[in-house]
Order: sequence, then structure tokens, then C-alpha cells
Amino acid sequence: MQVMEDSSLSTFAVIRIARGNMPAHVLKYKPLTPPPVDYTICWQCSLALRLFEREPEQRFQIASTQETSQLLEKILYAPNGLAHKLGLAKAQIDSLRDQLLQGLITHLYSVAVGLRVSESLTIDYPELLDLEAQHIENELTLNHESLSERVREMMPREVYEATHKINTAYALYWSTRLEKPEIVNPYRVRGFESAGNELLQIFEFVPNDPAHDYELVDQWAEALGIRNWYVWVKYEGAQ
Repeated sequence: MQVMEDSSLSTFAVIRIARGNMPAHVLKYKPLTPPPVDYTICWQCSLALRLFEREPEQRFQIASTQETSQLLEKILYAPNGLAHKLGLAKAQIDSLRDQLLQGLITHLYSVAVGLRVSESLTIDYPELLDLEAQHIENELTLNHESLSERVREMMPREVYEATHKINTAYALYWSTRLEKPEIVNPYRVRGFESAGNELLQIFEFVPNDPAHDYELVDQWAEALGIRNWYVWVKYEGAQ
């Protein structure tokens, strides 16, 4: 595995799993990531390892398609869409489309399955609990900042609402784990609490073993109205 700094990341860390002609896993993290960067890296590695806990024929990765790109493009070019609101050129719209689509489906997967990863790390490595709490506080702060009016104006309603319904489920989960109910208040005020609770109910109902991860993601996507925004692609290891 290659581990490297990347100051351009919009999140604290990201991992790309080896496949095709990419022979090694690549994990990137922000050089200014506040402590605990070690926990952040452990969490990303555990998320990747979860894929390999499934049988080889049952390993899939979430991905967009040309059809899903066209779907989001229609939203961006709608009469009240961002293309007209912001006066963006075609190349800028294409870039924004790809960024929003990939960002949303990655967020969907990494939060739904990522909560499973957090549970496993808590059980297997209790010595990481203090670092985990710091990591979660950082994530919650980042999510809260994305609730701003400026961010809302830069996203289609469909993307903004789905993102923050996912973030609300995340906040609800950690408000209980950290015993800090106030974490949910920003989402409650904006009317996302009910949707977040629905996602958490699904999370609690679906079995927590890796064999049911795709079912969990699909059920969240159905509840969010974005199940047709992605497909599952068979994972092919590095050549």
C-alpha cells in the first residue's frame, strides 16, 4: 500500500483499492489533518479490507455510469438549475456533474458501511476509542460546515438533501455513542431528522456482516430516492 499526503482532498482521507493496472492500494490524507491521523488511516484501511471479507465472486464497487451522469446533467440544465443560475460553461458543468455524482455515491457508501467499520474497530481495538472520538468530532464539524447557505446554492436540491439526510443519520448515530444529543440540532432545525432516523432504522435492521453491505447501501439509496444514481461493478483485482 502507498500512503501519501494530498492537500487538495475535500475530506480528511481517501483510499483507492488496487485494481486493473493499479497494482497497489493508494491512501491519501490531508497533511494538515488534525490528530488523530493514525485513526483516520486505520479507518480507511478497515473500510477497504471489508471488501475482501466477501467471497471473490461477491465483491463489487459502487460506480456511476453514463446514464447516471446524464440524469444529473438534466438536473443541472433544468430551467432553474445551476447551469443557468451560475452561468457556467459546458466544461465547468461537466466537472461539477462528475464531482457531485461521485461525491454523493462515495458518501452514501462510506457512511453506511463506514458506521459498520467504526463498530468493528470499537470492538476489536478499544484502545482507539479516544482517537475515534477526536476523528468523529472532526467529521461532524466538516459536515456541519457543509450545511451553509453558500454550499446549498452550489448544489442541486437532490444532491444537497440526500447528502444531509446521510449526514443526519451519521449525527444521530454518534449523538448516542458520544452521549451528545446536541450534535443533531443543526439537522433538526433544517428538517432532516425524520429522514436521518429512517436511515438509522434501516441500519439497525440489516444484518451487520459484510455480506449485507450492498443491501444496506441499496436500502439507504431507496429511502433517499437515488437508487438509480449508481450501479455495482464487479471488482477485478490488480493484474
